[in-house]
Amino acid sequence: MRLRTMIVDDEELAVDRLKMMLSEFDEIEIVHMTQNPWEAYQYAKEHRLELAFLDISMPELDGLRLASLLGEIDPDIRIVFATGFEEYAVRAFELSALDYVMKPVTARRMSLVLDKIRRRDRNAADGSFRPGPSPGNERSPGSGLLTEQEMRVMLLVFEGLSNKEIAARLNIAAETVKWHMKNVYRKLDVSNRVQLLRRAEQLHITF
Repeated sequence: MRLRTMIVDDEELAVDRLKMMLSEFDEIEIVHMTQNPWEAYQYAKEHRLELAFLDISMPELDGLRLASLLGEIDPDIRIVFATGFEEYAVRAFELSALDYVMKPVTARRMSLVLDKIRRRDRNAADGSFRPGPSPGNERSPGSGLLTEQEMRVMLLVFEGLSNKEIAARLNIAAETVKWHMKNVYRKLDVSNRVQLLRRAEQLHITF
């Protein structure tokens, strides 16, 4: 089954580039392209969509708000942000984005996005997932399973809580939260919260 896909970016060249890349994948059916986010919203209200590639920095209606509106229309629409601004990654994953791709988008990076879609479709019937190595990859150094407390801390990070707020929620010291986060970073081979969110997406960790 091909995924009915929309591309939204206020730059014509960016739209054309994504169209060219996505046309190489048999799973993708591009049904709408636009530089106007409000037009994209109206289209989504009238037509079925399964995948949307959104720029973030757009006039009048930015990509984050558009993603929220699309989610209200159909929470099953997969959202991929393609943007030149890394600082919005945390907010993007809070909106349950499928992926966050930095411009200029490369063919290899787009291939990873499609790989993620394929894995999610194969595992759609699965209930939960314990963190471990990515499918098809060798085990990364230090990527052992998280303890229950480390998982609790990580999930609260995904909710946007600070270390102090996490400590209060779990009734532990803030220094203990830092210690748990250090272990999480080591086991998942990341160095900050943005990378952690991306790694969690790669491992299909539910949050």
